[in-house]
Amino acid sequence: MPIYEYKCGSCGKTFDLLVSRSNADKRPACELCGAKDTERIMSGFFGRSGSGGGDGESGSIGGGCAGCTAASCAGCKR
Repeated sequence: MPIYEYKCGSCGKTFDLLVSRSNADKRPACELCGAKDTERIMSGFFGRSGSGGGDGESGSIGGGCAGCTAASCAGCKR
């Protein structure tokens, strides 16, 4: 099952949800306020640059936390 990222139109909360493909088009309730005014958004992903020999740099590419200055998602205060 894929993990989708959603954003609530009512409170602005972004959250990830493991969703079966058969339910991928349904709008889940917001984890924070319970509103059904959610939309699936483009998620960032983790990538490795280089030729795959282990010497490339790893890091998050894009992301749902625009403007975040944390060194990693573990440091996120959301």
